Amino acid sequence: MNFQKLIAILTKSEDRLFDDIVGYDHIKKLFRMVLQSDSTTHILLTGPPASAKTMFLTSLLQHLKRPYFVDGGNTTKAGMIEYLFENQPRYLLVDEIDKLPPKHQTLLLNLMETGIVSETKYGKTREAKLKTSVFAACNNAIKLTSPLLSRFFVVEFAPYAYHQFYEITLRLLVNQEKIAPNDC
Repeated sequence: MNFQKLIAILTKSEDRLFDDIVGYDHIKKLFRMVLQSDSTTHILLTGPPASAKTMFLTSLLQHLKRPYFVDGGNTTKAGMIEYLFENQPRYLLVDEIDKLPPKHQTLLLNLMETGIVSETKYGKTREAKLKTSVFAACNNAIKLTSPLLSRFFVVEFAPYAYHQFYEITLRLLVNQEKIAPNDC
């Protein structure tokens, strides 16, 4: 039995987790395998704009228990630390992780490497051991620090072809905007 058939058998699913995403079946299978596992796994989705990376993250946000979604361009280390301590999410979803300044990336590095989140400030010290998987997306991983990048399983996306993009648009109009299929 080859590896592809084994993955197909292990990951058959009737859920609606990635219904709006066209193609990328191997990535859907990867996520399903990771989500069935009890271990922490870190996945970085990288590729051109409009290739469904954010759609993967938002689908996970809608279907997982205890997720936390952040936009790397509008997130501070202090804000993330506070949320992690208060809510201890099982899944941290970081869109546009390449927009996160390098000094803020150290928080993710420590979380992914050890599961520990710590904060030491004058008059305030705290530490927590978390079981958090990090799923992130970016257009180009070159702005990530090498140590952080090394903690991810990197998945490269190919751009959509026109017919795939057309199918995605129709699915979104029908499923999310509730437009009748005959009106599209």
